[in-house]
Amino acid sequence: MVEILNTDYNEYVDIVGTAHFTRRSINDAYESIRSLKPKDVALELDWSRFQPLNTACLACPKRGSCKGLCEFTGAAEALGNVDANIWLIDMPEQEMRRRIRSRMTPLERSRIGIRLHRKVGEDPIWLWEKGFKDRVISNSKKEIEAGRRFFPSVWGVLIDERNALMAARLAWIASKNLNEGKNSKILTFVGAAHVEGIRDLLMNPILIRDQLRRSNLSFTEPTLIKRVAIQKD
Repeated sequence: MVEILNTDYNEYVDIVGTAHFTRRSINDAYESIRSLKPKDVALELDWSRFQPLNTACLACPKRGSCKGLCEFTGAAEALGNVDANIWLIDMPEQEMRRRIRSRMTPLERSRIGIRLHRKVGEDPIWLWEKGFKDRVISNSKKEIEAGRRFFPSVWGVLIDERNALMAARLAWIASKNLNEGKNSKILTFVGAAHVEGIRDLLMNPILIRDQLRRSNLSFTEPTLIKRVAIQKD
């Protein structure tokens, strides 16, 4: 049995914040894999999202230039022919939708369709591609704060509950590695909006347990996809 310790797990986890489906994020994923050569890679995906993304990329004739490639499947591809563990740490989309439906208040339902304010010309994808990551993250925080005011139940699931589950699974993987005498870091790719919250939770695992309890979330182990190196003749 793997026990989550009362320690700062940031020592065992490298987190890369990304903007989904941007070329810069895909390049960041490739570069991180090549420079760090990790044995464990954690992705903000569950099996129901990873499987069709990965399968579609393998069969796609535009694989080298496709704009639909995401940084998560890019990271898996960049691992190449090596022995490595790919861990899927996110909550399934079906579970997210179920939890949102069960939590939304009548007031929140009446607000469906309201567009949250975004500065004119502040396109997050364009800014991210041009290297203005700090501005994207700052704008994202403002949008999340606005979202919490209008849809607290929705953002509670999409941000807080997912952060708690992903942090718990990262701590579990790190503890498992420590039990097995491994001290290599877990290279983790998540959307930029999740980075700060996950790091705060990893710093104090007691907060992870508290958040799981408050959210009525049961811990389940992350999904493991084992990559095995194939010897070429």
